Amino acid sequence: MDVIHLNPKSNKQHLPQEIFDCVIDHLHDDTNALRACALVSASWRASAQQHLFRRITLGPWKRKTQFFALRPAPSPCARLVECIRNSGAAASVAPYIHELHLQEGIGARTWFEQESVILAALLRALSNLRRLDISPTVGMHIYWERLPGDLKRALEGSMKLASLTELKLGGVAFVDFGEVHEVLRKCVFLRVLEVDHLLVQDESLEELSSALAEAKYVYSASDPRKTKGTRDRTPLDVLVIGPRTPTAFVAFLLDEASPFAVDAVRKLTASLSGSFPEFARLLHACTSVENLELTLMNDVSLQGYWTLPDNQRFDLSQVPRLKNLKVNIDVLQKMDDPLPWLGALFRTGVDASLPTRLNKVESIWIVYSIYLPAPYMDRSANVAIFDKWRDIDRILSGESDSIEAEKQGIIHIDGPYGNLNRVKLDFMLENPIGFGIAPRFMRELVLESPGLERKDILRVKAFDTSK
Repeated sequence: MDVIHLNPKSNKQHLPQEIFDCVIDHLHDDTNALRACALVSASWRASAQQHLFRRITLGPWKRKTQFFALRPAPSPCARLVECIRNSGAAASVAPYIHELHLQEGIGARTWFEQESVILAALLRALSNLRRLDISPTVGMHIYWERLPGDLKRALEGSMKLASLTELKLGGVAFVDFGEVHEVLRKCVFLRVLEVDHLLVQDESLEELSSALAEAKYVYSASDPRKTKGTRDRTPLDVLVIGPRTPTAFVAFLLDEASPFAVDAVRKLTASLSGSFPEFARLLHACTSVENLELTLMNDVSLQGYWTLPDNQRFDLSQVPRLKNLKVNIDVLQKMDDPLPWLGALFRTGVDASLPTRLNKVESIWIVYSIYLPAPYMDRSANVAIFDKWRDIDRILSGESDSIEAEKQGIIHIDGPYGNLNRVKLDFMLENPIGFGIAPRFMRELVLESPGLERKDILRVKAFDTSK
C-alpha cells in the first residue's frame, strides 16, 4: 500500500485553483467551513470571502459595554466599515458584498439615525451592490422624509448603481407619490421591485402628474429624438406587491407618471386585500407575465368581486404567455368559500370565441390554509369544504359540462388547458391542539376530481403548520 507523505511546511499547491474553488462553492451555505477555508491561504481566502460577504444583514443589536474601555462596543455596521477600511484596496471585501439588508429597530433599538454617518460611508463603499432591502424588524414604518440627509443621499446613490437590479421596500412611509417617484426614478437599472406594508400619506396622483408636466419630465417609448427631461421607462422583470400595499401604489405603477414599464414583467406576485379592479388592471397590463402568484389575504372579502363588471375582474386570457400559476388562499376571516372565485379565475383561461384553443398554462399550484377548530374538524366538514372542486376539475381537464355527454362518455380530449401537466393542491392545516392531524385529514377528505386523476396530473398533500 502506497503511503502519501505530506509536508506541513510546504505551501506549494499541487492541484489547480479551479478545483479548490469548486469545493469552496459547494460550501457556500456553511459559514464555519468557509471561515476555516479563508484561513488556509490567500487564494482560498478570496474564494471563501465571496460567499461569506455575499449577503450582509444589519439590524438592531444588543448594545454592550466593553469592560476595560468602559465605552460601548462598536455596532455591526461600524465593525464592517472598519473591516473594509483595514482590508486595503487590493484585498477589500467590499466588492464581494452583493446583497445588503437593512433592518430598522423600534423604540430604543432604532439605529438608522444614530449610525447614519457610518451607514452612509458603508453604502458609498459598496460599488458592486446588486440587491438592497430596506425594512423594519416589526410592524412599524420607516419614514423616508425623517432620514438624515446624508443617509438619504447615500441610499439614492446606491439606487443609481448600474449593478443594482433588485430593490425591496418594506414598511417604508412616504409623504406623497411625488416623493415615491423621486426615489424610484433613480433606479434606472432595476429589474426586480418588491414592496410590502408601504404607506403613502397623500395618495393623490393628480399633483404628481401636473408637477411632472410642468417640469417637462415625461416618459415615452424609445425615441432617439427625445427632448430634454424625457427618458424611457425602466422595464421590470419581476414585480412583487406584498401584503398591506395600498392599491393607490398599483394605480401609480399604471399611471403615466410611473418610471417603470410593467408590460415587460415576466413574474408577478400580488397579495390581494384591497380593491380587485386595480389588481385586475395591473394583471391585464402585464402582458408578458409567464409566472403569476396570487394570494388571498385573510381579510379579503369575495362578496364584492361578483358585483364587478367583467372588465374589472381577473382575466387570464389577457395574459397569453402565462405558464405557471400559483394561488395562495389564507384562512379567510370572512368565511367566504374561495372555490367559486377560483373556478371563475380558471374559466377566464378559456377563450369564449374559440373554446378549444389551447392556452400555455403548464402548472397550477394551489396552497389552501385551513383552520381546524379543536379538537378536530368533523368528517362532514371535510366533505363539504371541497364540494365545488368538481367544477374546477371539469375546467382544467377539459371535460364536457353536459351530464348527458358524460353518461355517453363524450369528453374533450384536451380542452383549453391541454398543456397542463401538473396540478398541486397543498393543505396547510392549523389546529390549536398541535400536530399529527394531516394523515387523518387526508384519509377523510373527499375530493371529486375524475378528470385530473384520469390524466394523472393531480397531486394532493397536507401539512401540519401548528406550533
